[in-house]
Amino acid sequence: MPAKRQQQTMKRKTAGKKSSQKTNQQKSTLLISVHRTQAVFLLLLFAMIGILMGIGVWKAGSAISNYIDRASRYDKMIVAAGRRNGVYPPLLKAVIWKESRFDATARGSKGEIGLMQVMPSTAVKDWENTFQRHVPSDGALMDPALNIEIGSWFLGRALDRWKDYNDAESLALCEYNAGIQRAESWKPLLHDGKVMPNIDIDSTRKYVRDILERREQYEHEWNWEKLK
Repeated sequence: MPAKRQQQTMKRKTAGKKSSQKTNQQKSTLLISVHRTQAVFLLLLFAMIGILMGIGVWKAGSAISNYIDRASRYDKMIVAAGRRNGVYPPLLKAVIWKESRFDATARGSKGEIGLMQVMPSTAVKDWENTFQRHVPSDGALMDPALNIEIGSWFLGRALDRWKDYNDAESLALCEYNAGIQRAESWKPLLHDGKVMPNIDIDSTRKYVRDILERREQYEHEWNWEKLK
């Protein structure tokens, strides 16, 4: 009888070990499966991040390339119009940079249109009356050549108005941005006086400063004299 009980006890222990081994195997298999799933998920995640980063880099590169192309696309027009209308080409290009970042289809919140953000009610109307020419529609002002011609003429007229002042360019830019009445109120008492301290509109002061800084940059980096 004892021998039989011993055999039964041994069988139960053996069965228990097998069950324990089976359970451990199941746990190991589950852990391996979990680890594989996590690895696959991480690989997919990294792949998606790589793809998104690649798309972002491509878009950024494309945007930079498009901007560089636009920034030089109108150079010959700028030089020709500047010479016709008495505007120093680096200054004219700086105005276009500030007004539209060389986007010929740009529209402003107050109705400004095109590369030089000309206003149909002021610059365009004055140009039409002076030259007895008609601009058929606002859409026509998105034509780069026409837009630069009108804008440079309008700016050239302002430069001529303030030519006796040392800060003629600043006053002309004030007029282009904020109107002739404000430019009149900001002119210095003496012709050799400074304009910037008199400008009491922050956005106009920044406008003038940004353009003059960009003008200086173009003056040194842009070989506009070689363009015909």
